[in-house]
Amino acid sequence: MKRSYPLSPPMKVGLLLLAAGLLALSVYGAASLLPQEGPHEIAIMTTTDLHGHIFPYANKTGASIGGIERIARAKDAIATEVDGWVLLSAGDDLTGPLYATYGGEPELEAMSLAGYTAACPGNHEFDYGAAHYLNATRHAGFPLLSANLVTDDPALAAVIRPSMVVEVDGTSIGLFGLITPDLALITNPGPNVTVDPDYVGVARGEVKTLREEGAEIVVALSHMGAACDEDLARQVEGIDLIVGGHDHTYLCENVEGPGDWTTVIVHDGSQGERLGVLRCAITGDGIEDWQWETVPMDDSVGYDRAIREYLAPFQAAMKAQEQEAIGESTVAVDAVKAHLRTREMPLGDLIADAWLAWFGEADLAVVNSGGIRGDRVFPAGPVTHGMLAEILPFGNEVVIVRMNGTEVRQICEMSASALGPDFEGIQESGFLQVGGVQMTIDPGRPAYAAVYNGKAVQEVVCKGARVESVLVRDGEAWVPVEDEAMYTVLVNEYMAEGGDGYALFAGIPVERKVRTGVKAIEPVEAYVREYSPLTPVTDGRITSVLSGPPSPVVVAT
Repeated sequence: MKRSYPLSPPMKVGLLLLAAGLLALSVYGAASLLPQEGPHEIAIMTTTDLHGHIFPYANKTGASIGGIERIARAKDAIATEVDGWVLLSAGDDLTGPLYATYGGEPELEAMSLAGYTAACPGNHEFDYGAAHYLNATRHAGFPLLSANLVTDDPALAAVIRPSMVVEVDGTSIGLFGLITPDLALITNPGPNVTVDPDYVGVARGEVKTLREEGAEIVVALSHMGAACDEDLARQVEGIDLIVGGHDHTYLCENVEGPGDWTTVIVHDGSQGERLGVLRCAITGDGIEDWQWETVPMDDSVGYDRAIREYLAPFQAAMKAQEQEAIGESTVAVDAVKAHLRTREMPLGDLIADAWLAWFGEADLAVVNSGGIRGDRVFPAGPVTHGMLAEILPFGNEVVIVRMNGTEVRQICEMSASALGPDFEGIQESGFLQVGGVQMTIDPGRPAYAAVYNGKAVQEVVCKGARVESVLVRDGEAWVPVEDEAMYTVLVNEYMAEGGDGYALFAGIPVERKVRTGVKAIEPVEAYVREYSPLTPVTDGRITSVLSGPPSPVVVAT
């Protein structure tokens, strides 16, 4: 059915819209946006990218924000204003220390208590492997949807279905899920999980199936990012709404698709800071009109008592763990993502040095900056377990890899390509923080570029020419890396398996790799305990000599 939404023009929705007064509504006592006579009103409520933020937390201004207890309370209040509702998640609800410690129990049990209708998994659900996520799913009292996730594990296939139809106030709503095609590149699902990259074809099939099953409205839960969501809307007829995530952005727009079909795309940010609310006027022909808002999950919302009481023991246990001081830093520790992914940083040097101190026979340590989290500046003072767990949340173990000099030089070249501008090789998260090596790079020269199929390189487009020199330590001296010499390199298991585009690591024979069983955070904790007080600094491991603006990709000849 062709449909348009003449009363709601394309718009970007976020904090500025609310500040400007557009759609500025209170959660409580707000009059319905839509007429009370005629069409009945359904609220489609959304969250995405909670990233384990199920307890209220302090935002960058210090104000208390978020928490499942507030999401549930806001949902209940909005439910009293409409004829029916659904509460949906677009994925990445599970990650970090809480997920590692409790296996998804508090997150998914709390979401169940909050009344979530359905969720699609995101890439971070697979940070600790498919088995870890499968074990977590037993705590989900709501369906998990992903139509393009492919697995030969019958247990996982049984709990992740492609789609479903739910009845809401007499209206049949079809739901299906989609996960990022980059799953294998950016996390560790393991050998039994892949993604069908043809999300357009998958979506067309699901729309057809859901319409045949009587769905009057079709909603896609997408953890693919805004660019893929817009591409999906342009190519697939019959999707009324895409509830998206992965980008951590605020978005609300109409996208014109085939056959004059219009699809609405909404994103509600991340970490439970706001609840997305799409109020829809429903007639026999489907959605007649809609209005979108993002509601701040602050103190004014109140809280759900049952959820607060359920989560209290988990919160207390995590707080006790987080507050354990294990050392001290005499200076602030910069973990800002934009800094770590573009230059040598004191924190990156510290992590690499800690690995080298633990594994005394190793020559080099390389740490993908995407594996270093926090995205803020930690003040000088006590270094706690919680601080380190926030910085290194993924639980990857350290892997020892034997590499020749040519391979060492090539990973330096690949790292240099992460400085852009085209990102046709390694993404920003693949920029390396290093130890035991000094490199000089020129971002103005051609970058390494390749065509990827999952984590595998299908074609090298450009070998790259940004690395001017690579030096390794020989006693007290620094000497050029030798092509045929063998070096012992420390990486995390994610990179060892080809993560962040480093297919070179995945291609190294297994006999040249040793899984240590040591988690990436363990050497850092030991280093902090032994050498405190610390004063992290840089010492010239990565020198950038810019000959001009960053060079675009040059095809290999």
